[in-house]
Amino acid sequence: MKRLTQMSRRFPEKSLTAKQMDRALENCLDEDERSILEKKYLSSRKIKDLEIMIELGLKRDKFYQVKRQAICNIATALGII
Repeated sequence: MKRLTQMSRRFPEKSLTAKQMDRALENCLDEDERSILEKKYLSSRKIKDLEIMIELGLKRDKFYQVKRQAICNIATALGII
């Protein structure tokens, strides 16, 4: 989430979007969902799904179920779907 805040400082026109994203990450996702999205999409380095699965101790099927739900939840919270 710090990354989004830094982005809003560098690009003031994006600050509303960054704030919406911060709120959505904090309020619309459970801990695993938030962790997956932050590690996969908001990290400064490219992380493979397998690495995140191992780190969170999730089996493949459960990981992709949680990831899919997280993406749906965040998209709904942001009014994308």
